[in-house]
Amino acid sequence: MFNQSYIQELEEKLLNPKVDLSDLTAERQYEIIMAKVADMSEAVVTPEDLLERLKKSKQTGIPLKVKFGIDPTGPNIHIGHAVPLLRLRLFQRMGHQICIIIGDFTAMIGDPSGRMDDRPALSEEDVKNNMATYEEQAARVIDLKASSIKKHYNSAWMNQIGMAQWIQILKKVSLSSLLQREDFRKRISNGFGLSLAEVEYALFMGYDSVVLKPDIEIGGLDQFLNMHMCRQMMAVHEQKPEIIVTNNILAGTTGERDEAGRFVKMSKSRGNYIPVTAEPYDMYGKVMSIPDEVMWLWFRELTEITSEELSKLASGVQDGYLHPKQVKQLLARVVVGIFNYFDRQVILKAQADFDSKFGKNSSALPDNLKEIAGGQTKSLVTVFSEDLGLSKSELFRMAKQNGIKFFKNEEYFRFKEADLHLPSTDFIDFVFKVGKKVFVKIVS
Repeated sequence: MFNQSYIQELEEKLLNPKVDLSDLTAERQYEIIMAKVADMSEAVVTPEDLLERLKKSKQTGIPLKVKFGIDPTGPNIHIGHAVPLLRLRLFQRMGHQICIIIGDFTAMIGDPSGRMDDRPALSEEDVKNNMATYEEQAARVIDLKASSIKKHYNSAWMNQIGMAQWIQILKKVSLSSLLQREDFRKRISNGFGLSLAEVEYALFMGYDSVVLKPDIEIGGLDQFLNMHMCRQMMAVHEQKPEIIVTNNILAGTTGERDEAGRFVKMSKSRGNYIPVTAEPYDMYGKVMSIPDEVMWLWFRELTEITSEELSKLASGVQDGYLHPKQVKQLLARVVVGIFNYFDRQVILKAQADFDSKFGKNSSALPDNLKEIAGGQTKSLVTVFSEDLGLSKSELFRMAKQNGIKFFKNEEYFRFKEADLHLPSTDFIDFVFKVGKKVFVKIVS
């Protein structure tokens, strides 16, 4: 059932996403789109309309217009930000037109979705600089210069709209409905401020749709309410509302869960992220360090694996035909490929570099590998603090952000904060990588 050739065939498919999908039937395009939407009942609003528009596009030869908005509020993006870009690439390969809205106007306000505080105000120069680096990084996923992609800056119309016209729009939108948003209610009940500009953010985003008249809008779960306002704004202007296609938010590298048991999303503030520009070796290693339960989610969101193929891999692991490490290595190779232009040499070198530290060639450790004696009564954090000159709080912070790794007998393990409390003697003959450059071995 499972052998190395199966893994190789699957890898070849996942590393070759340039296949033209424009000749597929409307029904098959619909199946591919629906297989990657968010895990919620209303991930697509409305699915029957989506299928009808795909059919009409096939009949008329006119591509659908797919909208995606970017607020360049920071200079760097991580692989979680790339999930909607990967969905856009699917639509692009299906022959549809991609409309990317660069929110140079809205970025100066900042999307309040899910936040308990307001974003720092950005100047026009800040936005311009951020966008320059964003385009460079996003190009690792999708070619923004392709003829099928049209870029728009929303300042082009937001700076032209008159106050009288805007007031007429505001009269048709219920403030009470806007304030019923859970994130807004939490901020207010917890005593945090909420500006009128933030309240109107979804309206500005909706006006983008009024101007461009898209058939479809793509966005993460955190954009679900904003996209509903886009539909409402189009309806107010007597336009056919866009279809919402929502994608999941990528889980962070640590597998941490919130109080509701949901995976905490990847974010720079939590340190549980992988930059799209990370060195291939580092990217490979960070993928190898994620918990197994996160691995399956990443396969679904970051690769073009089908649900059937994913189920087959999971069954292979569960039934003992495949080792989880073997499957995770496949994921690591594919992720490195996705963000490095599918360069096979880069992928192979990333794996070889990783294996030289943690894999079958793990004997090739640095010459300056330091040995640390494990004390009978000393915890691991105490031993590290005393021998490496790091504070305990710093060590716990590093562990939380996946900055400490360890392995033994060629097997690589995920390190958790709680492990720092364990007796250092539990880790005799284990090798640790603390930070980016320090390798130590616990000895008796």
